[in-house]
Amino acid sequence: MPKVVPEYKKMAKIKIIQAAYQVFSENGYHPSKMDEIAREVGVSKATLYSYFKSKEDLLKMISISTSQRLNEIFQKSLEGQNSLEPFEELYNNMEEFQGSLHLNFEILSLSSHDKNIREIGRNIYDEKIDVFQVFLENLQNKGIIRDDIDARTLARLVAALYTDIAMQLVMGFDKSEVRETWNQSLSAILEK
Repeated sequence: MPKVVPEYKKMAKIKIIQAAYQVFSENGYHPSKMDEIAREVGVSKATLYSYFKSKEDLLKMISISTSQRLNEIFQKSLEGQNSLEPFEELYNNMEEFQGSLHLNFEILSLSSHDKNIREIGRNIYDEKIDVFQVFLENLQNKGIIRDDIDARTLARLVAALYTDIAMQLVMGFDKSEVRETWNQSLSAILEK
């Protein structure tokens, strides 16, 4: 049996994760079948299972990818930026991926019935709060935002705002009004 080059395996996994994200976004998590994901990638179902043992594993990897993207946005901003600009980029990402935001709410809904998915959701939430907290602490230390409330509490307020804004986008509210709500709410939460 020929050996598979590690770079090929990594690229194949990325393609499978992207296809699963697409299928889950279009159909929802539970109705989606591994056959559909395999078809989307252009591989057999057996090949799919050689990379991921279950649909739940794919959901975990999608969640990890989402968290990594969030980390990238805010990590890059910690390197010298002294503004709230990363929150603008975060909003732009929400708007860009508006068609798949419902997947976050589906994960939330599934959490009430599925212990493993609940753990995935909690991990995503905790990572988001950690990233926001580090970023906000940095801005507090530089005197850019209010420091009368600890950064973790501010991080939770921003996460709550993010969830509400994502919900408005999923429900099809006017984008310009949603963006204005995002900007005004961030100002109300963070300004001195």
